[in-house]
Amino acid sequence: MVAMWIVTLSLPDPRPASVGAAASKIESYFDRIEGSLPADAILERSEDIAEKPCPLDDLGDRASVRRSLHIDGDLDRVAWVASLDEVFPETDGWTMRIRALDSRENLSVRLVADDLAIIDITASAASGEARITLQSTSECDRPS
Repeated sequence: MVAMWIVTLSLPDPRPASVGAAASKIESYFDRIEGSLPADAILERSEDIAEKPCPLDDLGDRASVRRSLHIDGDLDRVAWVASLDEVFPETDGWTMRIRALDSRENLSVRLVADDLAIIDITASAASGEARITLQSTSECDRPS
């Protein structure tokens, strides 16, 4: 029993050291997703990073990151989403769930990493503009 506690106490804390570190990790996933698009398909890019309190008291804060990509309307969103399994393969611990929204071309994707990071992707032209939106919220950082 004592040996188990010693091993447990000596393991590194897997939570991000800060909200900035958590946001950076999310942004690295977003960069991989964005990198899977043809460079000329991205017409405009915006990003919002917000610090939010952890839902559990005294457990630090977390990062909420949203990236919006206004894309060329001619981009085949269905083919692009289908290619994401090459960027985030199941053999590397990724899980992907895809569902059609109001039409076959408007899609919602949920990617889950082996570290349990969750990335929600919406690829849609429902508003009249073709857009890909990436959204993720980190786990709580280590309280100071």
